[in-house]
Amino acid sequence: MDNQRKHHTPSLLLIICLITLPQISETLYSPALPAIAHSLSTTMSLVEWTLSIYFIGFAIGVATWGSISDHIGRRNTALIGLAIYIITSLLCAVSVNIVMLLSLRFFQAFGISIGSVITQTMMRDCFSGKQRNKIFSAVGMWLGLAPAIGPIIGGMVVQYSQWRGNFIVLTLSGLMMLLYALLRLPETRPEIISQDKVRCLLSLFGRMICDPHI
Repeated sequence: MDNQRKHHTPSLLLIICLITLPQISETLYSPALPAIAHSLSTTMSLVEWTLSIYFIGFAIGVATWGSISDHIGRRNTALIGLAIYIITSLLCAVSVNIVMLLSLRFFQAFGISIGSVITQTMMRDCFSGKQRNKIFSAVGMWLGLAPAIGPIIGGMVVQYSQWRGNFIVLTLSGLMMLLYALLRLPETRPEIISQDKVRCLLSLFGRMICDPHI
């Protein structure tokens, strides 16, 4: 039983890579914002919207992928999200105007949001008690470091290449992550999914709305 459980449990390294990629994708290209504005002949305010629209796409993805993973499985959902991310990252690199870049950033964030929601879902599927607390603590530490790593890498890339090079780096990162997931990401979805999930979520939402601290 222990060997079977180990076989169906993602490694800590895989979990960390998946969950930090969205954070790095958010910040890695931020040093290139002035270069983007100049290259696409637009204003800095419009270019800065590529940061805001990333959060919108990410939020919608977080609200969407969880339910999808209950139907088609965690692994399949993660692979689909990574594929969307890779395609949109590559298209970002060849954007010809700010509207195209804004649209693609939305779908880029939507795809890579699986790194947050699916990874946390898989951790809850596989771990419990003290082991879950240790895993979440380790992941939380890397989540704190990821926003600082992104601009450092992005600054180095834009220094030696054009801003499009930042999105090429994200594309290659997504490809490596997809290959890693294809080889090592197991399916962790429980055989039985509660049919009361929607009711529980609505109840939780109601409690959050009524909580004065929140």
